[in-house]
Amino acid sequence: MRATVEKTTVAMDEHVIYTLEVEGTSLPNIVTPSPPATEGLSLVHASPSTTRRASIINGVISQSLSFHWTYRPTRAGQARIDAAEITVDGRRIRTEPIHLTVLQQSQRSPSARGNPPGTPGGDDEPSFTSQDLFIRAIPSTRTAYPNQQITLEYRLFFRYGIQLRQSRLADSWDADGFWREDLDIETRPIPEVTVQNGLRYNSIVLKRVALFPTRTGRLTIEPLRIETEAYTPYAGSAWDRFFSLGGDVETLELESPPVTIDVQPLPPGAPPTFSGAVGDFRMNVDVGRTDLTAGDPLEISVRISGTGNLTTLTAPDLRPPGAFEQYPPQSSTNINRRATQIQGTRTFTYVLVPRTNGHFEIPPVAFTYLDPKTGRYETLTDRPIEVEVTGAPENLANEAVVSELPVDDIAGIIAVPGEWIDLNRTPLHRNGWAYAALLLPLAALGGAVVFQRHRKRMTTDETFARSRRAHPVARRHLKHAANLAHREDPRAFYEEVDRAVLGFLGNRLNVPERGLTRQSLREMLAARGLSETRIGDLQSLLDECDRARFAPGPLDREAMQTALTRAEALIADIDHLAAHASPSTIHD
Repeated sequence: MRATVEKTTVAMDEHVIYTLEVEGTSLPNIVTPSPPATEGLSLVHASPSTTRRASIINGVISQSLSFHWTYRPTRAGQARIDAAEITVDGRRIRTEPIHLTVLQQSQRSPSARGNPPGTPGGDDEPSFTSQDLFIRAIPSTRTAYPNQQITLEYRLFFRYGIQLRQSRLADSWDADGFWREDLDIETRPIPEVTVQNGLRYNSIVLKRVALFPTRTGRLTIEPLRIETEAYTPYAGSAWDRFFSLGGDVETLELESPPVTIDVQPLPPGAPPTFSGAVGDFRMNVDVGRTDLTAGDPLEISVRISGTGNLTTLTAPDLRPPGAFEQYPPQSSTNINRRATQIQGTRTFTYVLVPRTNGHFEIPPVAFTYLDPKTGRYETLTDRPIEVEVTGAPENLANEAVVSELPVDDIAGIIAVPGEWIDLNRTPLHRNGWAYAALLLPLAALGGAVVFQRHRKRMTTDETFARSRRAHPVARRHLKHAANLAHREDPRAFYEEVDRAVLGFLGNRLNVPERGLTRQSLREMLAARGLSETRIGDLQSLLDECDRARFAPGPLDREAMQTALTRAEALIADIDHLAAHASPSTIHD
């Protein structure tokens, strides 16, 4: 059972709708509860309205029964709705009280919805706040060992009644210092109803990823940023709703808080068989036929399953007797990403070939991992492998021994002549490529120094970093626009073209492109030396994109192709302008 209100801040002339919801797999007959007592509020109707619904999620039936009461504020200041109590099958369930803030009429928040444009809270002011929509980053733990699995879930919360559309990532996301494996999530999620601070929210999972730290220390995971369009159905009269477009749409950029993980060093005392595996594992060893003839292969399969970074597991050490020739193990991995953790199996297949006959014992395979729950090293072992080898390979003498060594240890007679070597060749010290090879380590060292300086500059010099990202980001948007042109989606096509041009301009010239008006954009480009003709072309293209996005017309493939060509040409001109401008001009 949960108790919610539509909002916790109300004005004196508003009403408070209090909802008491009981949910379960099956609901018996429930006696209508009494409305909870209040402070600073008066009950409008003693009899509640009820709502009953049922849903099926993953084959499980869920039913809910809701009771709704309406209250009216009696004074400004702090108000409270006391806890509600209900009895179901002899079990008493109790909610938490809800605290509210009541404002005078003149103190109403400008975020109130449904007001006409130009009035406080109208369409020309922000309609949504961080209390209406927000992203939470939920890690499974904030303290871990290197290579320990951490599940990080990004969940979007939006107020009950708000509708979203065209949600997309606003920027690339990365986790420096972690090996990452994306987990599967629902592509068309069903919002889950939850209560946060007494308010009802819908929530959906945006991203779920398994992270494995690769080094110790305090590691920070950058925020996840999205763009979305949010709106609420128009709250006017029925006549107004009939002629409205369903509510005012606002484009929002949301960002999750960064996440800090404290990665501790591995515990001391690791056994020699430990190779860095952290998690929860099991091991099975399968052996093929052990009654062999010398020269026949022996196949041993070691299957390690469980939760952890299976991709980076190294093969357990197998030490057969010297009479066996051992080949490098082959590996295969089967990973399940549909759960909340990386699970699966990694199989290592060893092939051993006996070179002589006899009875042999292969030592047991040992695999050691660190259990992060207990902080102890666990070693998995199997029984020794008994192998009986008879006979000898056909190409070897059965029992011949020379100088107490088997015949197969002596090289055979060379029956085919080899190639002659010219002893008059140019000696090594007279070949130029030998000296060039000596310079390779210096060249590699120089390349490493240049790479480190470049990497440091990318993290400390914002202007340089934005300039380096300009071309890849613009190419990605133009490529996406070209794909959308084939899908007959002009609105999305022109939106990508607008992002490509404005994004390249902002990154290449280090300016806040989204905050510029058309006039300020013209003045800035003219001051940097771009011709009036090209400035006019740029503004014409941006106006064309705005018309196509907000007042779409019929599909015109030729116009879309022309717009794509114009965008590529303008990006080339802006790039040429930035390349020949002085650093001080670009930074202004």
